[in-house]
Amino acid sequence: MSENVRLHLLRWCVLCAGLAVFAGNGAQAAPAVGWVAAVAVMQTPRISGFASEQPGGLVTVASAQSGIVATLDVLPGQAVAAGQKIARLGGPQITAAMVQAQGVVLDAKAAQHAAEISLTAEQQKLRQHLSTLQLVAQAKAALAAAMARSATAAANLAALREDVILRSPLAGVVQSVQTANGDLLAAGQAAATIQPASGTWLRAVFYNAAAADIAPGTTGLFTPGNGGDPVPVSVRGALGAVQPDGGLPVALIPGAPLAPGIFGTVTLTLPARAETIVPADALILDKGQWWVMLHTAQGDHPAAVVPGPAQGDDTVIKSGLKPGEDVVVVNAYLLYHRGIAALYQPPD
Repeated sequence: MSENVRLHLLRWCVLCAGLAVFAGNGAQAAPAVGWVAAVAVMQTPRISGFASEQPGGLVTVASAQSGIVATLDVLPGQAVAAGQKIARLGGPQITAAMVQAQGVVLDAKAAQHAAEISLTAEQQKLRQHLSTLQLVAQAKAALAAAMARSATAAANLAALREDVILRSPLAGVVQSVQTANGDLLAAGQAAATIQPASGTWLRAVFYNAAAADIAPGTTGLFTPGNGGDPVPVSVRGALGAVQPDGGLPVALIPGAPLAPGIFGTVTLTLPARAETIVPADALILDKGQWWVMLHTAQGDHPAAVVPGPAQGDDTVIKSGLKPGEDVVVVNAYLLYHRGIAALYQPPD
């Protein structure tokens, strides 16, 4: 038998006993006061909140070299893939830079070839006892330096050839284009801005939840308000302080791309945990504060509690009550106010 069923049976027995006492004593007798023990049960809480898509930061595609836009391949609103060409640069400045880089490569290769010949000659002289180990070592060092200069020159030429083609660094949508064919772009000047496809996130607001309850990595589902298919989400973290209305803003990462401006409901499944529940009949609201009447060996007295969500006929108690403590469930409201009235003395 589950704890919930046992609790309901116990409440029924208590109420029946109260009615029996009332019937046996006549209409003038007060109903019996009954109590039950608060019960700890394992719950898997689910919380829901409103969520809306938030755009990520824009990415700027800028020119690394000064040059004239020879071809422009995108327009605003166009979807682009990672590495897709945005524009190609040309013009006299690019041509001059390319010629200079190619010249440096040729000079470096010539210097490397000369160093190779010099090392070969020194090694032949050493075999003929016409050179020394020191001179051979110096020739090897000269060749290593020449090879490094040649590799650097080749890398610079390859980078220049790549720089004249402006590419999107990631998949997304072109938000704006700041240039046109024939425009002169300076080094570092923006050519286009891209809205990343994977940069969007969801901002959700939850009530009756603490930041400690919603740990990063908690999973759930986002249900779009337009009736689209649910999208799995995971919590990135809480966004700082609680709002003035008590809402806790939380950032979530969607498991699939979302349409710009979409909104809906997020439902999170929190880790299973033990929660204390009592019958809803035990709760008393007085001036914005919730109470229960604790039944102890010393008598009945009020205890302030913080209730959570309802679980059928029962209510979760978030704080103020421990499992096993007895709470009054029959005439708790009358008993509470009778005890409060006893604290006051009528004026003379």
